[in-house]
Amino acid sequence: MNHSAFLIKPMDSIEVKYAYLDSSLEVKNGNKEFYLYFEKVGSDVVSIFDIVYKQDVSKLKKFIQKKDSKKFILIRFQKHFEETKYNVVMVYDSFLHGNSYICLKIIDVEEAITLFSSRRTRDLELRYALSLNSDCIFIYQQSTNIFRLIQFLHNKKNIILEKDIDEWSQECINNKSVSKKTINNFVEFISALKSCPKDVNYDFECNFRTNNANVLENLNFKGVRFVDDAEFYIVGRITPLKDVTKVKQAKEIIKELQLDPLTKIYNKQTITSYAEKIFEEGKNENVALIIMDLDHFKPINDAFGHLTGDKVLAETGSILQEIVGENGYAGRYGGDEFLLIFFDVKDEIMLRGILHSILIKIRSAFADRFDDINVTCSLGASVYPKDGTTYDELFKKADFGVYRAKDKGRNRYVFYRKDLHEELYLKAIEAKTGVKYDGRELQELKYLSEFMQDLSSKPIYAIKMILDHMINTYNMDNISIYYGENLEKIYSVGKPLSESDNIDYIHSKAFSTLIGKKPYLRIDFINNLDCCLSDFKTAMQTRGIKSSIQCLLSTDDKINGLVMFNRMKEASLWAEYEVNCATMFASCFNLLTDEVKKDLKEFYKSLA
Repeated sequence: MNHSAFLIKPMDSIEVKYAYLDSSLEVKNGNKEFYLYFEKVGSDVVSIFDIVYKQDVSKLKKFIQKKDSKKFILIRFQKHFEETKYNVVMVYDSFLHGNSYICLKIIDVEEAITLFSSRRTRDLELRYALSLNSDCIFIYQQSTNIFRLIQFLHNKKNIILEKDIDEWSQECINNKSVSKKTINNFVEFISALKSCPKDVNYDFECNFRTNNANVLENLNFKGVRFVDDAEFYIVGRITPLKDVTKVKQAKEIIKELQLDPLTKIYNKQTITSYAEKIFEEGKNENVALIIMDLDHFKPINDAFGHLTGDKVLAETGSILQEIVGENGYAGRYGGDEFLLIFFDVKDEIMLRGILHSILIKIRSAFADRFDDINVTCSLGASVYPKDGTTYDELFKKADFGVYRAKDKGRNRYVFYRKDLHEELYLKAIEAKTGVKYDGRELQELKYLSEFMQDLSSKPIYAIKMILDHMINTYNMDNISIYYGENLEKIYSVGKPLSESDNIDYIHSKAFSTLIGKKPYLRIDFINNLDCCLSDFKTAMQTRGIKSSIQCLLSTDDKINGLVMFNRMKEASLWAEYEVNCATMFASCFNLLTDEVKKDLKEFYKSLA
């Protein structure tokens, strides 16, 4: 049974629920994840329909009756008494303990989307950030005590070692993998890693890269502490001692991974992790959390192009970093939204001063630069512990302030005051308006949920609606789908591409090098590609493409098609949610039957 990346990849980490039903659809067994997921409903679930949202019961019954293991359906489950959650459901025959059952495989859509958008393989990020060739990197995770050695050769990852650090270090000493003269340095290195200091820098002679007891090398181990999702890692590079002077400082290496590439301030993951940790530890009082939205940013993109918009964002990042200085942190939360943390904000006067200075600096920086479009900002703020003691509570109150500032006409700030705002804030929370919870990613999740819901009953309509939405809201110029033995174009929306009737270039060495073993390829700046990738670069340029996301449609290592998401204007960085939604669409499309794909082709012909 073959499923797309969407339904297979997340299973490595996401909680997949299995329910085993008899012929009367009573639940006879389930895995641990199934019972934990529905524990708040109660343990006395008899029929699967005891936990299905009542309006979806008949839909699930029909789906189970068909028992088509190649399809999936979107069903709402009653996870809590007061809450329903969308889940992807697949059905197939199964055997358990010698008995025949109907097995349901159930995956929470929101968890899948969250995983898709946040999951990052750290060693692969390092590979691209450091342009690693034959060098090794090491990663130590404090919570698991696991030490990993990884090497990259010819764009392929080699995991040399993945083991408990205590067990591994003892083996190294027993097997004489470290020379006697430098064994003390090695022992100190292990001890330092386990304490997770800010940085480590050790030299010793060992065979870690060669894995040959007779070949010892003098190596330098340089790394720093890396915080990811409030977990501590030591991440670093292993370099021959003679080459140490050619290597970047480790702090600069990790700094690249933590920074937003466009604005050069912290990315969403890093600034959020810091904020959560600060408020969780509670070591500092009078900490202000500030959310800033740029006003009238979209008209800049529309009128002057994304390259100009990117420059505005980059300059905004510089301004905010200058204002924050050593007194806090600045990060890009997403799009034109920024998150700031200020320490020692002792009173309301000081908070007003900070907010006012941000308003003035942003307004002055972009005054009279874009004809009659005035780039200003709206700010919301809350203060720990006066306004809340958790990141979530403080974020919601600061975000409430942003909405109030925008409602009042933009270009102003609103900081949370209980005496003025409590009643309105509680009403906003209750109505779920005026306060954002998960930003743009959650908005797109709603569109994807609707798309997936429609996909099984009216697939052509669902495909048309989601691709039109992406063209109109993601500032894409063209989306094209190629499929079949000859990989011909079966659907396209947006501006036509030159020479777009075939995609012969996917068989080129350049394309193979770029995509590697990944299911998709993301290129932000086609014109900046190396000359060694000229075949692919030329193929894109002749089609007028400046940046692109390209997703393979494949099964059993056979390429059946490709979905291209293209921009033909001045290129800009793809947002993470844009990449996630593009790859999610391709994964869902890959699940459809050939009949549906044939119908889509006929529908496209009828439009012409």
